[in-house]
Amino acid sequence: MPQLKMIINAKTTPMPELEVAEGFSLRNVLDEELEQYNELRTSVNFPAWDVETLKNYRNKVLPGGMMVIVENATGRFAASAGAETTDMKEFAHIGVLGWVMTHPDMRGHHLGKSASVAAMHRLYKEGYRTFSLLTDDFRDAALKTYLNLGWKPWLYLDDMEGRWRAIAEKLGRSFESLGCLPLENKFPEMEK
Repeated sequence: MPQLKMIINAKTTPMPELEVAEGFSLRNVLDEELEQYNELRTSVNFPAWDVETLKNYRNKVLPGGMMVIVENATGRFAASAGAETTDMKEFAHIGVLGWVMTHPDMRGHHLGKSASVAAMHRLYKEGYRTFSLLTDDFRDAALKTYLNLGWKPWLYLDDMEGRWRAIAEKLGRSFESLGCLPLENKFPEMEK
């Protein structure tokens, strides 16, 4: 089943303030921290990366855009997100929020939200004014977070409306409150 797509227009939606919970710090992942990054990835059932995969990702992620939130007391990676170039050739001016994850042991501190907001700020600084993301129907906490930040579902395939109606019901919201974007869309260009 294709993933859900969401879009945020940073020209009309105010950028959220970046806040990181006490006891945690935000920084970038270093290449030599791949093992620690993989511990975070596998904790949320994402596949581990090898050195080549990380190298390929470095070609997609913006410089300074591979964000990680670290637990100060232990040095453990608690959450992460990436500020990436587009994966949609027809929309080269859209930045991407990717690989958002929070270690299951660290939930409840809004760290996924913080990592996402940090990546959004990095995209904005690079000149992107439209951002996209991919997610799944079952990621309730992530979906709530994205919707609360102002992200809009993009009905880019025929089955998307039905899927988003089910999500709205599950989250106790009206479908209309989601502000879904239709298939045909004009997204704001970069500021550069």
